[in-house]
Amino acid sequence: MAEAAAPVTEDAAEEEAPASPEPAEVPRDAYRDTLTHVDEQGDVRMVDVSDKNVTKRLAIAEGSILMHPETQAMVLEDRAKKGDVLACARVAGIMASKRTSELIPMCHPLMITKSKVGIEPIPATGAGARDDGRVGFRVTATLGVTGVTGIEMEALTAASVACLTIYDMCKAVDRGMEIVDVRLLRKEGGRSDVWERGAEEAADAVAEPEPVPAEPASALPGGPGSGAPAPAIAFIGYQNSGKTTLVEKVITRLTKRGLRVGTIKHHGHKGFDIDQLGKDSWRHAQAGSRHVGLIAPNKFAEYADTGAQEVSVTDLLARYTDVDVVIVEGYKTAGLPNIVVTRSGVDRLRGDTSFDLIDDNTLAIACNDVVERDFRARATKLAEADGTAHLLPPFININDAPSLVNFIAKYLKDLKGAK
Repeated sequence: MAEAAAPVTEDAAEEEAPASPEPAEVPRDAYRDTLTHVDEQGDVRMVDVSDKNVTKRLAIAEGSILMHPETQAMVLEDRAKKGDVLACARVAGIMASKRTSELIPMCHPLMITKSKVGIEPIPATGAGARDDGRVGFRVTATLGVTGVTGIEMEALTAASVACLTIYDMCKAVDRGMEIVDVRLLRKEGGRSDVWERGAEEAADAVAEPEPVPAEPASALPGGPGSGAPAPAIAFIGYQNSGKTTLVEKVITRLTKRGLRVGTIKHHGHKGFDIDQLGKDSWRHAQAGSRHVGLIAPNKFAEYADTGAQEVSVTDLLARYTDVDVVIVEGYKTAGLPNIVVTRSGVDRLRGDTSFDLIDDNTLAIACNDVVERDFRARATKLAEADGTAHLLPPFININDAPSLVNFIAKYLKDLKGAK
């Protein structure tokens, strides 16, 4: 956190805020993609941290309370009837941090080594002002511990309770106050080491090239000007495997590289509505039109009733001649080149394992390191059982979108070379 943004506190002269490292793309903790507070049966439990390493940990959280300008002036001028609002809020935040395990069911009791709450006014204009011009106070809580589990919840609790205390001290004159933007700013220590809000976006801004104008025709196989369908890559996985989140990141990054991206998503339901209720196109469909076309100056859409027969993804892909690549979400059995996406390895609703989705069409597996170890162990057991090598495709960290996009770009380049 930059020194200029640090709140002014009573002991600021004695302690300095930790220096921020240069922005870097720090891999996210693979365990974040599994619900560690839920066991294999779906029951909640306190996580066993007995085997984790003891490290020095730090967490910084913030929260803001917005109010009428006169209420802010009353606090700053120490005119509140209940007394010194900010001093009381600072003490309340520190006390709350020490009681977090009593409030959050699955939090471990911690021997906190540092608890500091700073509060600074939010001005209407100038440095530190909000875009909407509203005023109030910004609370920053810094918590430290040397132990086997993180202290993020304690920092968030301290910031929240400090804001609540300000509300309690001032509610008699301003019941319309709002508590907003309670969030973690930074954490240090533990398996994932340093995490800082905004660092991932900063790293992406450095790593990604500026978008380039699209050419009239594509040199890639398929795509605009070729008269042939664009190459397709399917992201497959069971429900809640993280496919949509990952597909969003891939689409964004491929587009930034200047590629024209098309997508196909199986709706999975019996039907879907056309346009907006009451609009002309909706009225056409309600009247019995089997094929409604919508045309605007810069886009078009079609809605067609195919009766009991579902259009195959292959037929639909034949229409994608105006893009460089098609990202398909789903269609596990379509035989498309695919990337298996999995966070836990098991679909709890069906009892199926994502390992069984891997086939000769699988280009890569997007998962965390826990699933990777499990899949490698399964492949080894199969090889020992039948005496045949069970080779696995490359593994890519499910949280490392840049590496996955680089992999896809290389795949498309190799396709071009093969043509």
